[in-house]
Amino acid sequence: MPKFIKDDSNESKTVIVNDTKLEKEVSSPFYFPPLEDQLKQGQVALMFNRSNQTICNWTKSNKIPFFQIGDHPIYSRKQLVLFAAKNQSLISNK
Repeated sequence: MPKFIKDDSNESKTVIVNDTKLEKEVSSPFYFPPLEDQLKQGQVALMFNRSNQTICNWTKSNKIPFFQIGDHPIYSRKQLVLFAAKNQSLISNK
């Protein structure tokens, strides 16, 4: 499984995620993340090095993938890793 690793160096790098099995799994309409793959909003904010409000705004505008459980969004770490690999502009280098 690909891992999301925050790189604090100033070098520009390209991340390539080439795991078609994982991509097919998480893009299935029947996929729901198991407990060990679920993240809350604060954890996603740390992962992307953004504020909780930014993650809330991204969720409301459907900018990032999420699952709605009642009033609370649930995020899949696997989906976010694949999404971040394809959308490098979301990763902050603060």
